[in-house]
Amino acid sequence: MKRKMIPLIALVLGALVIVGLFAVRAAAQGEGFSETFDDPQLTGWEHSPEVIVTEGVLRIGPANFAGRLGEWQNLDLSFKLRYTGPGETQINYRATDNGSYLLLLLEEEVVLLKTAPRREPEDLAHAGPGLLASDTWLNVRIVLQGNEHTISIGDEVVLTANDPEPLRPGMVTFASHGERTTEIDDVTLQVLAGGPGPEPIARETLPPAATPTPTATPTTWQALIEELTAGRGDTLGWDTLAINLVLAVITSFILSRVYVHWGASLSNRRKFAANFMLVTVTTTFIILVVRSSVALSLGLVGALSIIRFRAAIKEPEELAYLFFAISLGIGLGDNQRLITLISLLVVIALIGLARLFRQSQADTNLHLAVTSRAPEKVEMPQVMDVLAQHCAKLRLLRYDEKLEVLEMSFVVEFRHIADLNEARAALQALAPNLEISFLDNKGVW
Repeated sequence: MKRKMIPLIALVLGALVIVGLFAVRAAAQGEGFSETFDDPQLTGWEHSPEVIVTEGVLRIGPANFAGRLGEWQNLDLSFKLRYTGPGETQINYRATDNGSYLLLLLEEEVVLLKTAPRREPEDLAHAGPGLLASDTWLNVRIVLQGNEHTISIGDEVVLTANDPEPLRPGMVTFASHGERTTEIDDVTLQVLAGGPGPEPIARETLPPAATPTPTATPTTWQALIEELTAGRGDTLGWDTLAINLVLAVITSFILSRVYVHWGASLSNRRKFAANFMLVTVTTTFIILVVRSSVALSLGLVGALSIIRFRAAIKEPEELAYLFFAISLGIGLGDNQRLITLISLLVVIALIGLARLFRQSQADTNLHLAVTSRAPEKVEMPQVMDVLAQHCAKLRLLRYDEKLEVLEMSFVVEFRHIADLNEARAALQALAPNLEISFLDNKGVW
């Protein structure tokens, strides 16, 4: 193994470790849990990239979610919640791809819905205004036992409902919609034994309120995930920006080393590869800026429509690597770290395999011109027989014969440069005055 390949292999192995860390997913839990969010890694949780833990509190920005994996049927879920901004906070429990119970904390009311695929959300219960206060910590408790749902805020039961056709066990998720940011702390889930639900605490009956129509409420858990991960227009935190820019530098450096050592371009590959880092980091920076603004995104499209790159791309391989460097920047700019790193590893593996197969094939592709003059003019079959003995591939392109001159043009391939030297010597042995010209024809056929 060549020494220059050792750093490249080390970098690829390092990237594999990074992908392994990002690809770790917590296993589903059948028992209860207690979470105070002292661990910023959110072990055991599925969440969108912009969900963070700050000062011991789980912060869920607009159009983001965090879910605790598990399959819970009868549960007692309690947590602290605080929100700011207009919109709605969603708490899903018994959430699966077959549906979920969805507790909506709106600006004026609290609603409990039952969602299922290809069905309109079913309104199980709702309560009127005056229950929620913005920017204030609220103690929320959800008790589900058998078919009975009991929702409490503070020390007061605000909702009770009975579902004769209960959903199967599932996970618990928290999400924010609109312009709302939701903070969660001190989450505790206890598993309850089966049986009827607890007796509700007596409270003053509120006048019936109009059934709310939540905007774009997903009908399945899978649809909820797609909706929450589709709109990622909020600004990333400084730590996320720094990590993505560092990953842009690392991935572009790995790509440049792959191109230098495994590329087949005839141009100065080391000089051309030096541009990958600047292209990737610049693309990452652009996407990080425009992702938070639709107006900036449209402006970028307009700017690119009038800007034309004047750099001469001599070979298709250069263009392919340049496009992939831009793709790395786009992926990291949109905070798609896992997909970007996996794509990089897949591309490196494909390039490596192609390199191995290419070494077993003919590596020298040339255009050959043969001219023979009288009085020692040779015939075409003689030349063809000699070339067939030494060439991996042989193709006649042109044949011109006059009384005193014979001219032939071929496209030939040699497996090794030594085969070219043997073919040249054999041709010259046919006639001392034979004129032979080899021209590069790489990649033409």
